[in-house]
Amino acid sequence: MDWQRRFAGAWLVLLSVAFLWTAVGTAGELTLDEALSSMEAGNDTLAAAREAKAAKEYEKEAAFGLHLPTVAATMRWTRIDEPIEIDLSGIHDAMSFLHGPNPITGSPGDPRLAYVPAFTMPVQDDTFVKGRITASLPLYAGGRIQAANQAASSRVQEAGAQLRATGNRLMRDMVTRYYGLRFAKKVVEVRASYLEGMEQHVSEARQLETQGMISRSERLHAEVARAEADRLLKRSVRDQAIAETALVNLLAGEEGVHGTIHPVSPLFLTRDIEPMDYFVSAALRLNPMLQQIDEKGVQARAGVKAEKGTLLPKVYLFARQELVTDDLTMLEPEWAAGVGMEMSLFEGFSSVNRLRSARVRTSQVAHISAQAKKDIATLTEKLYHEVVAQVEQHDALKTSRALAEEAVRVQTRAFEEGYATSLDVVDARLTLSGVEIEQLQAVYGYDVALARLLETAGLATAFHTYRNDKEQEVTF
Repeated sequence: MDWQRRFAGAWLVLLSVAFLWTAVGTAGELTLDEALSSMEAGNDTLAAAREAKAAKEYEKEAAFGLHLPTVAATMRWTRIDEPIEIDLSGIHDAMSFLHGPNPITGSPGDPRLAYVPAFTMPVQDDTFVKGRITASLPLYAGGRIQAANQAASSRVQEAGAQLRATGNRLMRDMVTRYYGLRFAKKVVEVRASYLEGMEQHVSEARQLETQGMISRSERLHAEVARAEADRLLKRSVRDQAIAETALVNLLAGEEGVHGTIHPVSPLFLTRDIEPMDYFVSAALRLNPMLQQIDEKGVQARAGVKAEKGTLLPKVYLFARQELVTDDLTMLEPEWAAGVGMEMSLFEGFSSVNRLRSARVRTSQVAHISAQAKKDIATLTEKLYHEVVAQVEQHDALKTSRALAEEAVRVQTRAFEEGYATSLDVVDARLTLSGVEIEQLQAVYGYDVALARLLETAGLATAFHTYRNDKEQEVTF
């Protein structure tokens, strides 16, 4: 019977390991660099940020076009109610009176008067076609064109900062989810090891019960502990599946990719990082959010310049050439060119109030910028302390882990010799697995906190330097 129990216990462990390998063991290997490349190539959020920047670049080119002349062509076919004529019949009648019969002699008037046509002059037929090319070139616009170009350039810079912010945030999310899956797999390994230890403990408890060295309750306690270990393992496997789903979603993988990811880049921890002032200084210079606020300030100042320009005259060159000359009237030239000027004299004080509003916006942005810098500096300090705290936590757990490993060895030997209870062995093994998971949690927390710190400092890409150049692989 004892060999049957051992076989049953070994078979249960084998099934657990087989389930684990079915879930994760056959997964395709994926490094962090490959995960980041896949995300950058297929993530829709990042693609949308790139398109937003491209749109702002086109708007900048459109603003530059304000410096150039505008040329337009028009063509119209028109029909009016009746032809337009100039009626000079009054002049004809006056001439007839002056050259009519002699009132005294009755002799006829000047016979040449009969050849004088009716005094009606056609001006425009009732159907006509007009075609024209017009051109205009601004000479002076009160600074409005320069302001529009300055604002457009600033919006491109703002979109670039937004793109960097999106990329940095997604990189931080990738680090969190990639190492989250790595952490979840490591926890599964710890839980599987704990279950294997409980299986061995149950087998030993059954042998000792058979030999009469421990009571039935001791053996039952060991079996309860094994059942609890199995429950913890299954929960860890479910947590791993959730972590894997989160990573797949960020990778924007195709359907069917789920369950095929095996992160191979190890969790890491290094103590070789720059002092806190380095990161605070970098954050105040490179943080994308602060850069976006700065660009808002540039745009607000450009808005002030543009509103001032509305109070000044606009001077421009213009030229016009008629394309269809057959239907031109005697009052319309075939071409014209000159200099024009436009200036608003009164708009109900709307221009003045828009200028005041623009000035208030510049002050508003200045206040937002000042507060944002304080918040970013504070957040950077907080994240730096989190990184340091995770290193301290990891180091503190080294001693605890060594003590827990020794306790497992001592309690197991004592239980085999009848000097310790099953509860002592279970507690020792549970403590050891708890310390191992806490130490894993500290390393995972370090990686996530470092990614967040570098994101806030505007140094997200430097994560590879800490991971590759200064990497200290953490194994358990």
